[in-house]
Amino acid sequence: MTDTKEAKRTGRPRAFDAEQGVATAARLFWEKGYDAVGVAELAQSIGINPPSLYAAFGSKRELFQRALGHYSATQGQFFSWLETPDAPAYETLVRVLAEAARSGTADAAARGCLVLDGTRNCTDPAARALTAAVRAELREKARALVAREHPAMAEAAADYFMFVLTAISGSAIEGTPLPRLMQDIDLASRGLRNMLGQG
Repeated sequence: MTDTKEAKRTGRPRAFDAEQGVATAARLFWEKGYDAVGVAELAQSIGINPPSLYAAFGSKRELFQRALGHYSATQGQFFSWLETPDAPAYETLVRVLAEAARSGTADAAARGCLVLDGTRNCTDPAARALTAAVRAELREKARALVAREHPAMAEAAADYFMFVLTAISGSAIEGTPLPRLMQDIDLASRGLRNMLGQG
């Protein structure tokens, strides 16, 4: 007997794919932001009812935390380039900025970065703390990358990198097209170049 027939016979709901549910939630949070997505919409999009959502994921906030992890491993996987062994600092930072611009403009319905802007203007401090922690981790990775070559400039370069990265996400959300963002990144890269003595 198939699972579907068994579910119909016993009245039990058909099992759902929790990882696919996280991916669906990540998409919704990316498109709309944390506050704009309700539990009812999440449950409907995943294909379960709200009580089942709570049973599977604990809470909307816990689901959002898992969604952040999913995003970082998929659409935001380029952030891992900051940890590439022996990667040149300047080239890697600029490469990440450029990929952030491409990712943030590739889909008209999901623009910008979930990590950087998923909780912008959010009313839930705990949800804001989740994205703040990821941003702090990204900054630390950038700082460590620069520190291998330019320890004296590591803090300033990491701050500058995060400033530009955040600006890219915000501009993408506002509809700035990729060619203009790439021009902005070219200008910003000059600041990094001077900071890190790249000529």
